Amino acid sequence: MIICEGIVEVTLRSVTHYGVTALLASTFLVATDSLPAYATEPQNETSAHKKAAAHQNTAKKRAEHAQSKDLNTFSKNKENTTENIIVRSHRWEKGSYTAPETSASTGLPLSLRETPQTVTVVTRQIMDDQQINSLDDILNTTPGVTSYANDNAGRTTYRARGFNITNYKIDGMQIDASTSFGGVGSSMNMDLYDNAQIVRGANGLLGGTGDPSATIYLQRKAPQKEFSANGLLRLGNWNEHRVMADVNTPLNHSGTIRSRYVFTWDDTDTFRVREHVNRVGALASFAADLSSRDTVNFGFQYERTRNDGASWGTNVPIWYADGTRTHLPRGTNPVADWSQATRGQYTAFINYDHDFSAGWHLKVGYMRTQGSSYNDLGVAKINNAAKNVGGYAGFWNQDGTGAYLNALHAEYADARDNADVHISGPLHAFGREHQLVFGFNGYNDVLTQYTFSKALGNCDIAGVTPYNACQYRAAGLPIDNWQTWDGSYPHFATHRTHAREVDVTRNYGAYASGRFILVKGLSLILGGRISTYEAYSGTYDTQNRYSGATGTGRQNAVLTPYAGMVYDFTSTMSVYGSYTNIYTPQSSLRDADNRPLDPVMGKSYETGLKGTFFRQRLNASLAFYLNRQSNVAEATGETNPTTGESIYRSINGVKTEGIDLDASGELLPGWNVFFGYSYLHEKGLSYRQDPHHLVRLTTSYTFPGMLRHLTVGGGISGQTNTEWTSSPGRPLGNGKYDTSNLRVGGYTLINLMARYRATKWLDIAGNITNLTNKTYVRQAGFYDGMIFGEPRTFNFTIRGHY
Repeated sequence: MIICEGIVEVTLRSVTHYGVTALLASTFLVATDSLPAYATEPQNETSAHKKAAAHQNTAKKRAEHAQSKDLNTFSKNKENTTENIIVRSHRWEKGSYTAPETSASTGLPLSLRETPQTVTVVTRQIMDDQQINSLDDILNTTPGVTSYANDNAGRTTYRARGFNITNYKIDGMQIDASTSFGGVGSSMNMDLYDNAQIVRGANGLLGGTGDPSATIYLQRKAPQKEFSANGLLRLGNWNEHRVMADVNTPLNHSGTIRSRYVFTWDDTDTFRVREHVNRVGALASFAADLSSRDTVNFGFQYERTRNDGASWGTNVPIWYADGTRTHLPRGTNPVADWSQATRGQYTAFINYDHDFSAGWHLKVGYMRTQGSSYNDLGVAKINNAAKNVGGYAGFWNQDGTGAYLNALHAEYADARDNADVHISGPLHAFGREHQLVFGFNGYNDVLTQYTFSKALGNCDIAGVTPYNACQYRAAGLPIDNWQTWDGSYPHFATHRTHAREVDVTRNYGAYASGRFILVKGLSLILGGRISTYEAYSGTYDTQNRYSGATGTGRQNAVLTPYAGMVYDFTSTMSVYGSYTNIYTPQSSLRDADNRPLDPVMGKSYETGLKGTFFRQRLNASLAFYLNRQSNVAEATGETNPTTGESIYRSINGVKTEGIDLDASGELLPGWNVFFGYSYLHEKGLSYRQDPHHLVRLTTSYTFPGMLRHLTVGGGISGQTNTEWTSSPGRPLGNGKYDTSNLRVGGYTLINLMARYRATKWLDIAGNITNLTNKTYVRQAGFYDGMIFGEPRTFNFTIRGHY
């Protein structure tokens, strides 16, 4: 079966794995050979350039020291010794689409070229150009990452290299950014972060769990020593209003005590009827240099997203009860007028950095996150029929009859404590400088799910008995006519008691890694981690009596090795390879008996080419990878009648292999690019949620000369078709269904942006997404429904900087 026949599918010729490999490798090498002369400058010129830059930096530091000395002398001679804070107006610095280095992969501060894995950095400039302010925006811009929506309430799954992404970090601390009913990933606000670093491939060295998909590393905005302020006002279609303020201010004259404050608010309707989204984010961060060698940074942040008009599962039926296609418009959203989902989290953090001199640093960090999730959902969809009837019900008839309100009420609270201690620095041996890092980190997570049911007397809609727990399925709550229904329906009557289930997860371990220069141009990166992982659950009754813990898995002394090698075969290009084990607990994924799946086990290999061009202004890479796994979760298409969560089963012998081609940075003066092409072949699952081919491009160009204040750009995101399971399937009559996979056509989305610098401190910008108003689907088949993607949107932004 084919979903969305009207969608134009991206078509690529069929080629063999070796054909794709040869084509991309030759393209990559030819491109490097054709670079301008200054992109492949000799090594001695690079050294000279570095020496000149170092000399300029030294002169600058001396001038700043002299200026500081003069200011201090002036201040001391004043009768009143009140400290003055220097405020300088800055011209906006030219932003970049790439980053000079990252430690997200190995814990070592390495350039992208020196890192033996594919690393993509979504910089602050890309976020500003593309008006990115959510995790969903980030990952739908990132090369090599795909997604599918389970509903329109923030439950979105992100994938890379054929597997779900489950590892998320903030400043190196592991967080729960899942988008399940109890997860808080959809609340994360990108206005609080400077950049997002995406490490594709297994990365268990620094966290104990190594997904072969990717790890998302967010870097929080930090206080700086000089005053600056910037803010924006954005207006868009769907009645969007967004404001943001970011103020960095030193608290003393020298800037040794400094602070940063960020506030952001976004409020908008959407293309769906009865849907409204409100996002709030706030950050207060402080830093103090206790001495010339000691720095402490601490702060607080708050993030919250509320989705009104949220659905429980897919919100647009694919078929009518007679098996014909519905062809409903994108704005269809058959939810109750009280349906909503709210997710938020509070975070407190503190970090300490001690400089031992000679390049060695001790860093200690702690972070406490408290999250909450409130789900009050009601939608007309297909689901389980009454228990005495069996089968499925809720299929719409074309005359307006047949619909039932499906409703769910669920509340969660989550508390996570994170800690990290590591020491790093250079090692001089055999006439060369090497790099080492040793550390210990881990977290303790307590997830609480409150219990609601008719038996406890804290779950009710119009006096009707729930299907199970606090869920109403396709029985008991009929809708007279779905065609004329305005969303009105009696609301849930719920209240909390002491009854709840508590899931505790612990993951901690010690790690070490080093970069060793074997000979000039050849580096070896070795590392390893020994981890302990445990998870158990317990329940409390209404009298707050604990029933005892039930262990769901404990793994001791789990070894995660890491090995990588990089060889610089020219002054601008390197060849690399890496290997690591895969170990991923799956305590949040349950089977039909509500038991957590066993951890994913496997191996991950990657090799390829990397290059830096145009004096390190452009980074490029070509990667070939292979992943082999067992105990991989496969969705059954069913949901647990008690929890409402999806049911999975374990599959062995899953293999994925593919190619990633990336480029980011300044291709020509004023022309920035952020590009990626991915090819993926997977084997072992009964469906294919990922496209074989994915292309992502974000670009901008600032004109020279008289038009130097004008920047134009845009982006392209294109993917080929995918295949999904359907549950229960297309109705055939007499309780029978066609359960064959659904084929969802590929699509290409085009974005445009333009920015004009009205003054040295004010920009005016406009953005259009999905320029051609393409109709596409972000998920299909879950309870015979689908989720439409966003149609054409536009917005205008005024941004100021001082």
